[in-house]
Amino acid sequence: MKVIIIGGGIGGLSASIAMQQDGHETVVYERVSELRAAGAAISVWSNGVKVLARYGLLERTKRVSGKMERMAYRQWDTAETWCDFDLNGLYDEVKMRAYPIARSELQSMLLDANKPAPVHLSKMAISYTTSDEGVTVNFQDGTSDTGDFVIISDGTHSKLRNQLTGKDIKRDYVGYVNFNGTIEKAHLPDLPADTWTQFVGQGKRVGIMPMSDTHFYFWLDVTTPLNTAPTSPSEWKAYLGEYFTGWAPAVQTLISKMDVGKIARVEIHDTAELPTLIDLASGRAVLIGDAAHATCPDIGQGGCQALEDGFVLQQLFRAHGLSKDAKPSIEQLRAVLANYEKQRKERTALLVKRARQRSDITHKLASEEVTNSWYEELKQEDGSGIMGGIIKTILGAPKELELAEGEKYV
Repeated sequence: MKVIIIGGGIGGLSASIAMQQDGHETVVYERVSELRAAGAAISVWSNGVKVLARYGLLERTKRVSGKMERMAYRQWDTAETWCDFDLNGLYDEVKMRAYPIARSELQSMLLDANKPAPVHLSKMAISYTTSDEGVTVNFQDGTSDTGDFVIISDGTHSKLRNQLTGKDIKRDYVGYVNFNGTIEKAHLPDLPADTWTQFVGQGKRVGIMPMSDTHFYFWLDVTTPLNTAPTSPSEWKAYLGEYFTGWAPAVQTLISKMDVGKIARVEIHDTAELPTLIDLASGRAVLIGDAAHATCPDIGQGGCQALEDGFVLQQLFRAHGLSKDAKPSIEQLRAVLANYEKQRKERTALLVKRARQRSDITHKLASEEVTNSWYEELKQEDGSGIMGGIIKTILGAPKELELAEGEKYV
């Protein structure tokens, strides 16, 4: 069975790996001319790590990731600790650690695992057509490719999403711009090397997370109308310095030491719940990843949900008898898609909504009263409330990721 995959990001590459595990032929098409990681790093929470483990990538993930043992919230100006707690209870509960990882490392790992399947660059998919025999994807350069099934994973700016859903899908600006990058831990000696530290106050946030033995991943959020934050890196230090005037010494050091040439500036968007994630009529096409459920990063589940999507497709291909050696029937493909929609649409829509709610509270976009109440809650937090929410999200992952008694991820 030949599976065409549109998009060479986390979702597309991991779906290709999943399909290849069962002997299916895959080919990946990516619109950019060069594969470059979008952003500095990503926190892969335990549900996403479990998917990587199923693909045999756990040990490599461990080697190239940060060791995150604790989480702490600090007051924006004085750096007073509001709460600081051990994450190992969470890891024990969900039976897997979280691994913050450089996006370049994750991309390299997925590209290596995807071999020998080809990844074709500079290929902008603009439409697809279906028949009883298969699906043909048409590209902007006038070429096309035909297979049995297409996985659409071309991101938040998806070109094929409107065709599949029959709607003109617009992205929604969440309300803030995220500046993210990496910094040597040696520049911030007063911050624990194994702790995800967040400075919060005034409806603003600075996050600093261990992403390797030597570096932190950081982000600074600026609440501002769309298209108002400067786009030139030469302006960013002054802009961020003014926005975070009076903030704690660690934040000032971070801004002064950051390499603006290696910072990503991202205007954060999400998408409302789509009418459908599947082309059930043809049985030939499905949306995954940001093309299906673009989310703001405030609960750290964007990449994890893309990983879950591909894993669920793999499990459904198996459950409905889709073989590498035989042409799938339309009935089989429709059964896969119907079950995919049932398993993924509600879960991902809920997490997108939850991330937006968290963003609104953090960035004082709901109301000042709600955000100030959250600050007071943080001062009383022992970790159980925050970890309870994270655990609930992780354990909502596909049941096939859970281990049998006595089993271990290796």
